[in-house]
Amino acid sequence: MFSRFCSAPLLDYFLTTPNSEGSMGSKSAQKKKDDVTESRENVLCMIIRFLFDSVVGMIKLVLVAGSCLWAYRVRLGGVPVFGYMIHGFDPTFNFTAARYLAKKGWYEFFRWYDYMSWYPLGRPVGTTIYPGMQIFSVWVWEAFQNMPKGSYKIPKEILAYLPSGAAKWLPGHGMLEWGRAGKYAPEMTLNNVCVMTGPWLSAVATLFLAMTAAECSESTGVGVVAAFVFAGIPAHLMRSMAGEFDNEAHAMAWFCATFYFWCRSVRTHRSWPWAVFAGAFYTFSVATWGGYIFVNNLIGLHAAVIVALGGYNSGVYRAYTLWCSEEGQLSQRRLSRPGQIRAQCSLIAVRFVLGFP
Repeated sequence: MFSRFCSAPLLDYFLTTPNSEGSMGSKSAQKKKDDVTESRENVLCMIIRFLFDSVVGMIKLVLVAGSCLWAYRVRLGGVPVFGYMIHGFDPTFNFTAARYLAKKGWYEFFRWYDYMSWYPLGRPVGTTIYPGMQIFSVWVWEAFQNMPKGSYKIPKEILAYLPSGAAKWLPGHGMLEWGRAGKYAPEMTLNNVCVMTGPWLSAVATLFLAMTAAECSESTGVGVVAAFVFAGIPAHLMRSMAGEFDNEAHAMAWFCATFYFWCRSVRTHRSWPWAVFAGAFYTFSVATWGGYIFVNNLIGLHAAVIVALGGYNSGVYRAYTLWCSEEGQLSQRRLSRPGQIRAQCSLIAVRFVLGFP
């Protein structure tokens, strides 16, 4: 009744005066109650969002892992038919070099002058090839030789959650074995390791390409699609089949890893330490294939575009300096120097043909 005879401003004044402590207390209590309710709703939304993102993230990880497994399995088409066989001229030559490295060691390998296969001039093989492929294969072979033998069978309870027939796609049909030999895998001789490096590193390249696509697009969904496409793309498939012990089969994995860590190093101005890994994988690229020059040019071009678009900062400067000076260029000059050595060999051959001493 009082409010009917009082104006609205006057009523508000009396309601907000210290004399109306009860009304102020009820308002404060109601506000606190609303804040608690709102915070509970926010926490509930955060929990639901976290669970949803976790489920979606697990699905994406499974899809990427499936693409990597598909990249590996699709390259084994000739193994059940022809066995573990090196095929092609270049793969055979590369396997011969890997076998010489495993038998003679580092010192003899880098001083190896093959006068039998490269008749009549001969060839200093250890210093005129990209030895990264042979070094990696011999390392893997020695790891298998020193690995203790063991096995683990995936429980049937876990396999029951997989789709029907999915177990046959797993390594060993669900029986994981490691060591020199197993029931579902032959002894990992140097020949078998060289045959399998192509499918193994194809899975690695697929993983790093998915990570690169996700890093550049800021979308993990793009990474999933990129992994699926790259796993069976013909341009890479034809050079990385089982038995294709060639430079491209190894180099693509190191290229994709280099690109990922370079992109990761320029994400923010504090991400530059990731360039250390970019330089390390770039070193593997230099040691494996002459196509490393494309990586060199692309990273330099990418850094120039970042500067031109106004994205230059101290992180970009440090990342490029670390990759280029400490890792990249050092590996080119100290590890292989293949172009200069091949030019020297060509000069020796010309002098031999022309009869000069």
